[in-house]
Amino acid sequence: MTRSTSSTKHAKTDLEGVDDLTLTVRDEVYPDAVVKISRDQYSLFEIKRMVEDTRELQLDPDFQRLKVWKPDQRRELIESILMGIPIPVVYVFENENGIKQIVDGKQRISTVIDFINDQFVLANLKMLPSFNGKKFTELDPIYKSKVERYQILFYVIEPPTPERVKYDIFDRVNRGGTQLNNQEMRNALYGGASTKLIKDLSKLPAFKQATGHAIKATRMKDQYIILRFIGFYLLRNNKIQFDYKSNIDDFLAAVMLHLNQQTKPGLIELTTLFEQAMMACFSVFVEDGFRFTDSNINRRPVNMALFESLTYFFTLVSIEKCEIDSLRSKLLELKTIFDHSDYFAGRVDSSLSVNYRFNAVENLAKEMQC
Repeated sequence: MTRSTSSTKHAKTDLEGVDDLTLTVRDEVYPDAVVKISRDQYSLFEIKRMVEDTRELQLDPDFQRLKVWKPDQRRELIESILMGIPIPVVYVFENENGIKQIVDGKQRISTVIDFINDQFVLANLKMLPSFNGKKFTELDPIYKSKVERYQILFYVIEPPTPERVKYDIFDRVNRGGTQLNNQEMRNALYGGASTKLIKDLSKLPAFKQATGHAIKATRMKDQYIILRFIGFYLLRNNKIQFDYKSNIDDFLAAVMLHLNQQTKPGLIELTTLFEQAMMACFSVFVEDGFRFTDSNINRRPVNMALFESLTYFFTLVSIEKCEIDSLRSKLLELKTIFDHSDYFAGRVDSSLSVNYRFNAVENLAKEMQC
């Protein structure tokens, strides 16, 4: 099937062939999903210990949806606790190992822990002015105990709640003026080695050079396409066990969880592999390797599916052993075939599309024998 192109469409975006990035999970349908939510209640003393000692409650410092609370907001929360006023419920995700990650309530929990650790002084209190000027350790014992014994209700979203349902819950709980896209939610839910890796890779000069500085960091577009490449690279090399059936959100969640468990040498290996692939593509195509040619406009945007498949191709060959002109010619021929297929503009996440493009570059790599 031949795909027609439009200059108007291309002019509106810096990334072509995107299915998933800007969609929200509320557009998805999952009638058979199991959503398991339980209720727990913890004292502030227990919560502090879970964060600082046992590490079973994670505040996720790599992501902040809302601005950090102002000093007066933090002081008012402590005043409410001293008065025994209930504060809103905290939402957390729990993984198979019992580790909980805060979905909503990070500022409340951080504020309480900071106060107990004497990180700020009470001031400008309206209801309890006698506490102004005091840190936690300066409170009378009865009030220290009142703070530590104060109970907070937790809603715990437990396994086997599917990852795509977690996105929806996260979005509903945190919904504000700006709606998160799927990559921003992944960044929030799976903070750790994975988020650091893709952020570091997005800043590599080789990546910026090979893409012509065209993939903006806005809304994590750059990190998104890099994560996709890493995921499919791991999948095609049997380095991650996953039954891919067009379920891109579940797949990328599994990739981030996998990366969070990797050793430093493994992450360094992926960094080296990616950087070398970027340099190789630039050597062959300068900054147009990940773009399709089009006679209707001067230059088309970087194509996401082309980016991940060609990057993968350059992990399979050594351009030092290739005849560059022949390699360039073969790749240009393949890109023309790709561009006239129906696998690089829409339905790019379908199993059929994924297998088509990765099988094609694997076959070409074998043919080149370099």
